[in-house]
Amino acid sequence: MSDAAAAGPAIEHVLAYGQSLSTGWDGWPVLSRSARPGCLMLGSSVRGVDEAAPRWAPLGRLAFLPLFAIAQDIRTGALLADEAPPAAEILGETVLESALAYCAARRGRGSAALLGSACGVGGRPLEKLSRGAAPELFNRLRDCVRLARLVARAERRAYRVAAVLLLQGESNVAGDGTRDRGEYAALLHRLIDDILGDIAAGQDAPPAILLYQTSGAYTHDDMDVPQAQLDLALARPGVFLAGPTYPYPEKHGHMDGNGYRWLGAQFGKVLHRALNGDAAWRPLHPTRATLSGQTVRIAFSVPTPPLAWETPFVGLQRREIADRGFTVLDAAGPVPIADASLEDAATVALRLARPPAAGPLHVRYADRTRHHGRGMLHDSEPTMAEDAFVSDFAGAPYSPADAAALGGRPYALVNWCTAFAMAVERTR
Repeated sequence: MSDAAAAGPAIEHVLAYGQSLSTGWDGWPVLSRSARPGCLMLGSSVRGVDEAAPRWAPLGRLAFLPLFAIAQDIRTGALLADEAPPAAEILGETVLESALAYCAARRGRGSAALLGSACGVGGRPLEKLSRGAAPELFNRLRDCVRLARLVARAERRAYRVAAVLLLQGESNVAGDGTRDRGEYAALLHRLIDDILGDIAAGQDAPPAILLYQTSGAYTHDDMDVPQAQLDLALARPGVFLAGPTYPYPEKHGHMDGNGYRWLGAQFGKVLHRALNGDAAWRPLHPTRATLSGQTVRIAFSVPTPPLAWETPFVGLQRREIADRGFTVLDAAGPVPIADASLEDAATVALRLARPPAAGPLHVRYADRTRHHGRGMLHDSEPTMAEDAFVSDFAGAPYSPADAAALGGRPYALVNWCTAFAMAVERTR
């Protein structure tokens, strides 16, 4: 731990940075309303007083306070009463409350306290979140860490940045910044370098960097941004891709309270493993695709075999996805899929309805045009979240079947397959 010897439990800071999903846009209803044991926030919210300013300042007094989710007006930062109807643009539940709750529940007594802070800014491409941009939104990370360190020193508590969750990609996919695979990857590498060299300078150990994969409502058939995110996480030590965003309840391109808590618990599961030395963590992803006759076989790296099918959320209701989310393309265009099946614990078989044309052959999963950025493939990990699905709040929009199946049950933390696009090898 850095800083002076502690008089109280050390502080391990977990920062969320990126765009709107990092700060809980549309995260209504707020579900994590009680304090999360072993978890703190800096001020009266995980967010600062101004979500879009190039500097980060706490809401209320500068102090470590018990962590729980609150609703804020996106324009003024003012707190909103729990019973107030949601504003047109509301900041509510974030991924931090459930992520930190998951980690804290698995720690022994006397462990470091987890401090959660959201420093992102909605609607910004990676270029505008990078160090040196004008205005320099990267200062929000610097300010938050500086202020947290001041409070920790005043309380004689050791402090370090333990992890940074990067929730970004939607604006780049939408064309507000580059969506070229190589350019986006280079920007992401540089941002991580700047975080490690600036925000966490002087620490004995670097913070873990956790990504999600942009998908669902924000994806594109070329798959360049989600592929760049996956590529980087597989190649760079200390970077972990917690999973794609497509399986969870969402609205207006954001998430509701259940969506943020569910995704947050997935972040928490991977964060706990990263902080406890599991450097080998990898998401469910493909390793090879081959064609034999009229069957494309896709081999996967599976965290917890066997593979399984399930319906993801499309909006706020779970739905079947055509062809389980897979698309095969040859020179003539999409090749009809007669059947998508699980051949064994780590292989998907796509039986084609016609012989593919000569030349290059590709397979995509969770593409936009044909599958709305979603698919149905996950593994069989049995881990459950600390928090449960809430389906009985006023005006709950979930289907009766979903409410009955999920309501009151802890979020299942299976690992959903990452979106991808890859070439298919032809075998004899």
